[in-house]
Amino acid sequence: MPRIQPEYQFSYKYEPEKRWYALYTRSRFEKKIDDDLHRRGIESFLPLIEEIHVWSDRKKRVREPLFKGYTFVKTDLRDKSSIVQTDGVVRFVGVRNLPSPIPEEQINWIRILADSPDAIHREEYMSVGEVVRIVAGPFRGIEGFITKVKDSTRVVVSLSSIAQSVSVEVAPEFVEKIDVPDDMLVTSF
Repeated sequence: MPRIQPEYQFSYKYEPEKRWYALYTRSRFEKKIDDDLHRRGIESFLPLIEEIHVWSDRKKRVREPLFKGYTFVKTDLRDKSSIVQTDGVVRFVGVRNLPSPIPEEQINWIRILADSPDAIHREEYMSVGEVVRIVAGPFRGIEGFITKVKDSTRVVVSLSSIAQSVSVEVAPEFVEKIDVPDDMLVTSF
């Protein structure tokens, strides 16, 4: 019996969309990982900034990763195990062992920032509620917690004995996080 060939043959193959992910890396392996991934044809992105490193006998301009310990990779995750096996890669950044995608828009923002390396500086990530100490300026030594981070850092100092608080605006670079016991953490505002 002769086979009847269909006029149109449809074949649909699902191609997962490539998305950006962060890779958590071993210390000082970011550049090597970026090079290895590029050499293997895997799209990666390592934003660098220029810093001046000072030694006792000289100063030198050095290109360092903007986010130490991280590099970005664009993948559909079919090559996830191959990427994780790259020397220096610790794991994909994510929740419950599932890599968390990063919006393309945020990667573009990082690219724009990295194109102006003289204008950007690394800052310690601080969030509302973190306990901090003011390390410079007229309020040096005062401890409190962060209430606002966006345009300026606002530190609240509480006097529990009289149930009163005051806040002061401080330049973000004048504030450092401090470790406190869990029972002293601020949990509500």
